[in-house]
Amino acid sequence: MKISVWKSSQAQREANAAQKRIVEIEEQREREKLFEAKQDNLRPELRKVERGTYRLYLINHGKAEARNIRIKLDGTPLAEHCAAVQNDRMPAFLGPGAECSVLLAISSGCVPPFEIEITWDDDYGTDRTYRTTLTP
Repeated sequence: MKISVWKSSQAQREANAAQKRIVEIEEQREREKLFEAKQDNLRPELRKVERGTYRLYLINHGKAEARNIRIKLDGTPLAEHCAAVQNDRMPAFLGPGAECSVLLAISSGCVPPFEIEITWDDDYGTDRTYRTTLTP
């Protein structure tokens, strides 16, 4: 009789441990969902839109709004770069799933590839940064 009680008790402890692990996994998944919901994922693209005309697109692939967006090309703020077109500015914020663009003045003295650095704030943090090289 003692062996069956002990086996039953052991089986209950194992079942409780398994249930506890399942709860931990579900809690971790929920934390990851909340973490993902607070972040955005900004990515740039250089697209040729017409013969000799290029636009710099910024796409928010994330699930949160990007705010206080700052862009540098080749270490220079976008508005001061040789490819910048006057009065064509990126917005300071970009919602989830949204994209925006600015016209770039590509000329013989100012051609890609460009080193781009995007810095922004979101619900996850401030001064988040993404760097890459833009090529047509």
